[in-house]
Amino acid sequence: MRLPNLNALRMFDAAARHLNFRLAAEELNLTQGAVAQQVRRLEADLKLALFERKPRGLELTELGGEYHKAIRSALATIEDATRKLSPGLAQIKL
Repeated sequence: MRLPNLNALRMFDAAARHLNFRLAAEELNLTQGAVAQQVRRLEADLKLALFERKPRGLELTELGGEYHKAIRSALATIEDATRKLSPGLAQIKL
């Protein structure tokens, strides 16, 4: 299995934090469709559902919640490393 695309992981993270593709898209300055498509592709690559689609938003599956904790931690590590490398980029948000 190949590693997931970093952009797809960023979109998954935003969707998981907001539990809403539209709000994730607004945060990332993308369209809702782009975020939803990348999350679907990530789910297909992993061969598992990360979200349950609900009429009024999203709900993480149990595996999706576990995966999000790990992905959020990994993205935070990348953010911290980048800030330490270049303090002038303190505003960076992955």
